[in-house]
Amino acid sequence: MTLRWPTGAAEDDPSINQTLATIQSALLHETDAVSAEDRRQHLSFIQAVITRMSQASSSSKSWLLPIVTVTYGYAVTGKSILVALLGCLAVLVFGVLDANYLKQERAFRKLYDEVAAGSPIPAFSMNPTLASSEGAGSNYWPDWPDVRSWAVAPVYGPLLLSGLGLVIWLACR
Repeated sequence: MTLRWPTGAAEDDPSINQTLATIQSALLHETDAVSAEDRRQHLSFIQAVITRMSQASSSSKSWLLPIVTVTYGYAVTGKSILVALLGCLAVLVFGVLDANYLKQERAFRKLYDEVAAGSPIPAFSMNPTLASSEGAGSNYWPDWPDVRSWAVAPVYGPLLLSGLGLVIWLACR
């Protein structure tokens, strides 16, 4: 379909309405025909986001370990409760960040499944809330299942508990 622009000035209402109707008609015809190649490319885009979320999660763990080692180590040698609490705060911040990466990864995995199943998701949409049954609301804080997951709780829980144990030990000395 060839898009034909109005011959006169487009400032008057009939011309604007005609142009709008022509563009909407052309767009509706384009989205009706989603090819298999388009679907594969869409899935590839979603998979790239899932991979980035996974790498970000791994990176947050990699950054936390030296921070915790330094803060807890200095807290023991310098007998500083404040530095131990700072290490605990770092564990909490990185834990929430990692749980949020996991939450986003799960949302994009659901979007991937919906696109792969041929659900009515707009072509090349990267909005994971379209695949959500709860609606289009956005909650940027991780949910309890994300915090309890095997990728978050077993890593950050012991680090936080050891930091709190260190704080108690330093307070009793």
